[in-house]
Amino acid sequence: MKKNVAIGGHRWIYENLIERLQNANITTSAEHLNLALTNAGEAKIPFLGATFLVSNEGVRRLDGKKFNYATGSVLIHYILKGSRSRPAGKFVTFAELAGPLFKQGSYSSSALERPIIKRFQGRIPELLAAVASYGGCQGGEAGLGSVSFIFDLLPHVPLQLIFYDRDDEFSARATLLFDLNATQLIDFEVLAVLVTIFVQSLTKP
Repeated sequence: MKKNVAIGGHRWIYENLIERLQNANITTSAEHLNLALTNAGEAKIPFLGATFLVSNEGVRRLDGKKFNYATGSVLIHYILKGSRSRPAGKFVTFAELAGPLFKQGSYSSSALERPIIKRFQGRIPELLAAVASYGGCQGGEAGLGSVSFIFDLLPHVPLQLIFYDRDDEFSARATLLFDLNATQLIDFEVLAVLVTIFVQSLTKP
């Protein structure tokens, strides 16, 4: 498999997940998640504008480019869970989705939303371009004066981003909302990593 770019302690996690992946039924997981399979039996997962292939040997990008261990770990978790669940069509906050876990965890919605505000306040055209490059589209309910976008973080794991640009009276604001059934498809701790990868990608210069 192609070597990945190490990020933090994710290499150790990734290598341990590879061991679990060796015994997984990729075909069954792909069927549960409605993912296409290659002729070689690899599950095809669209993620942040790229296509990843997952087999019993590990994860690779279709275009051969490198990726970090955190991304590989998230995709393996998603395949191993192999959930039949589908979106509820109702978006909730990070805290609502986490429940009691939210107070115990190191992630917070404000920490995730702050980089979006810093990167895109006063730069709506750049936000629109970034959204398009990562497969997002305008949609979802939002308040007056905002723009709202829907992304598929992973197949069947939608996310809504609501952005209010700064004006004469108010500072810029960003809100990330998650489908109510998200944690049926991917564990909350893994979802936290997933959305962090998403925010880092969206806000890179």
